[in-house]
Amino acid sequence: MIEPNAQQQIDINSAQNRIDKLSGINFSNKTDKQLMEAASQFEAVFINQFFKSMDATIERDGMFSGGRGEEMFRSMFYDEIAKNIASSPETSFGFAKQVYEQMKDLV
Repeated sequence: MIEPNAQQQIDINSAQNRIDKLSGINFSNKTDKQLMEAASQFEAVFINQFFKSMDATIERDGMFSGGRGEEMFRSMFYDEIAKNIASSPETSFGFAKQVYEQMKDLV
């Protein structure tokens, strides 16, 4: 098994914190809009991890790599792209709607 580098470990911890926040939500008194927002956030976390996993497969050399600054920017870029994709019904992977339906049944 390949061990994550420092930036990947930070990203993993960040994603885990977001998932922990979402899993601690009490859905019994939430409106449909709030449930859909939570589902959309969950999808964004998933998409973000998907992008970061794909990015980890790219080989970078010292000459054209932007170093630590590029890594930080790339991480923020993936966060924003994932939120953008998950927030729109036209671009969403569809996970948010499925998660929403499951949460709605719990209410």
